[in-house]
Amino acid sequence: MTQLEFIAKNWLGRLRTFEYKAHFFVKGVFDYQIENANKSLFIEVVGCPGVGKSTLIDYMEEKRLIKGLIRARLWIARLQRNTNIDSAYKRILDYKLISLENEKSRFKYSQYAITPRAIDKYVEDEKIPTVLLIDEGLFHHFKYEISDNWGKDKALFSKLMEKRVIVHMTARPEIIAERILKRYRKTGNLLPYYKNKHEYEIAEYCRKAQKKRKKVIGEFEKRGVPVLTVNAEDGEQANTKHIDDFIKILMNDYLGAN
Repeated sequence: MTQLEFIAKNWLGRLRTFEYKAHFFVKGVFDYQIENANKSLFIEVVGCPGVGKSTLIDYMEEKRLIKGLIRARLWIARLQRNTNIDSAYKRILDYKLISLENEKSRFKYSQYAITPRAIDKYVEDEKIPTVLLIDEGLFHHFKYEISDNWGKDKALFSKLMEKRVIVHMTARPEIIAERILKRYRKTGNLLPYYKNKHEYEIAEYCRKAQKKRKKVIGEFEKRGVPVLTVNAEDGEQANTKHIDDFIKILMNDYLGAN
């Protein structure tokens, strides 16, 4: 086999793997493999694009701490009503759509609300406690809408957020900018708001974004949402342990396991 044939075969294998995952698994949603769970949790990993969320999740999947959630398991849940929180989803989506003039953006955010709502219903219907790790979920897309409406209906939005946990990934803005440009040189992919910017401009954008995200996360924490902040520069192994230990504490299993 020539080197060119080897490269082509390797890329074909990766493409097939990607297509397989995209077809059979829910994007960005994973079953967290934990024994003796006594409550259901949604662990949402958030952070500035380029901070290393995907790298961390890939590592956790490689170590078999998480595995993809099969798409078919959400099909029925998508069609069912959840009377406990459906009104919360309607409120935050309506609130979001008011600020969007572009029809494409309005459709996109309508889609963003479908999977979190289906996950809520799916977990509600499960007979055993279920722990899910989520990349860019409800908080990522609707944090400001939830924050602005929480005070208007505390009972409803406390119900919406009662199972949710935030893992906030941070890093020095200069490191994030460096990673973003390194990935761009390797893949050619760059988010629109990073295009035509120098490295120092990307770093400044990330600095401001992290400051805003930290502020709203603080508001959620004050309202009782558990928050774990991890530094991406500590590496995937260390941060995986931080997350696992944090979940065990929330499950009240940590002391019993030591």
